[in-house]
Amino acid sequence: MVMARSHVRVQIAWLALIDLVCLIIGGAAGIIGRLGHGATAVYAFEHIDGWMMFFGGVILANYLAGSYRVQYTFSRFNLIVTWLFSLVFALFILSITSYAWFMVVLGRGVLLISVIVYSVVSLSLKMMVYRALFRSERFTCRSVIIGSGKSARFCRRIIEKEFVLPAHKAVAFISVLDTKVELRSGSDFNDGVVVIYASPDKLEEVVNSLGVDLIILALDDMSKANILYPQLKHLRFNGMEVLLPLHIAEIYSGMTPLEYVDEELLMQVSMESRLQSIWRMKRISDILISLFAVILSAPLLLLVALIMKILEPRSPILYSQEREGRFGVLFTIYKLRTMRHGAEDDTGPVWAADNDERITWFGRILRKTRIDEIPQFFNILRGEMNLVGPRPERTSIINRIEKDIPFYRERENVMPGLTGWAQIRYHYGSSVEDAKRKLEYDLYYIKHLSLSLDLQIILSTLRIVLFGKERSK
Repeated sequence: MVMARSHVRVQIAWLALIDLVCLIIGGAAGIIGRLGHGATAVYAFEHIDGWMMFFGGVILANYLAGSYRVQYTFSRFNLIVTWLFSLVFALFILSITSYAWFMVVLGRGVLLISVIVYSVVSLSLKMMVYRALFRSERFTCRSVIIGSGKSARFCRRIIEKEFVLPAHKAVAFISVLDTKVELRSGSDFNDGVVVIYASPDKLEEVVNSLGVDLIILALDDMSKANILYPQLKHLRFNGMEVLLPLHIAEIYSGMTPLEYVDEELLMQVSMESRLQSIWRMKRISDILISLFAVILSAPLLLLVALIMKILEPRSPILYSQEREGRFGVLFTIYKLRTMRHGAEDDTGPVWAADNDERITWFGRILRKTRIDEIPQFFNILRGEMNLVGPRPERTSIINRIEKDIPFYRERENVMPGLTGWAQIRYHYGSSVEDAKRKLEYDLYYIKHLSLSLDLQIILSTLRIVLFGKERSK
């Protein structure tokens, strides 16, 4: 996967290093605060296994939650949720180890002070220094884009977005000429980025002279890229990262644009899919989380049902609808009713809009808080849905959409989900264009399917439920 060998891995490693330094500061403060300066070295050495598990647990949890990947959104709430998850994860590991070894691997007083100091230092850095640090010149990724057309502008627009961290800067566009000519600078292009004209045999010389960290090959006509491969290959084996527009979109926007998708790519994705290797773990975690959610939400469901019956005594509480699941298999999905009873009797199946008049005032509250989705935990327990995956859709709407959107049914290669990458990354949609954009996020999810990505989606969904839509700038 491109992200595993991305040019930004060195900068991203700094995030883990910063966390490690904060953990060491917290650990030292915990020992000093509890036992005094004189015991620091001795206690640290005698409990090195406990410190390694605590530090490793925090860093591993942050890695799984996506804290060390390229950032293209910035949310203080997400930082807090990730911080809380990492501490719970690390403390859980320490607890299990203590029980297994019949000993306390770290003293409770030392650990408590360490956690408090680490949390204050780490959160302060991430909230107040993090963006400034990784937008500084020291960490800026200098990039050159080969091409000067639509695709090149698309790539520049993505990498230079405000919330991309570490920050990226396109220092030049290179327009490759078919014949050998003297190098010359062109006029300013697209807000002051210079265009450099070069023949294919001069490409390596030009790139090396610019002192860049990343090469983006973004020709509008990629068939012309063949003449550049010898030079690009030399640059790549000399350690320079070379990415295509598809890679740029996936790394910096978390989406797979349809204009870069074809049958060959989809076949490659299906052959390399890791779904089977993680399916059992996903299924076990889905069952456990769904059982917990059903038990925890039972009083809330009873209260909501009572209110609905008081407001509309003759209308049903649950709303059921036939949807297409994995490989197009039909199943019945359940939701708390948010629209007037019989709202589609006259119109037939249509998308719901943000301000849909068919939605009751109480239904708007249920939709905004996602409470109306709670009954779908029963669909998960029955094996018809996953906790995370593309949202299931009605057959009539799918038949209509797939006429306008290629590869739409690729979503059905995985189990549909209660929440998904498209749901947290894109606003509520009610048009074919919205369905197209969501498909691009769904394709990204299918292509990069992992338990880590599922965890990131679940944590982001928590933020949306509590505080509203995730920022996706």
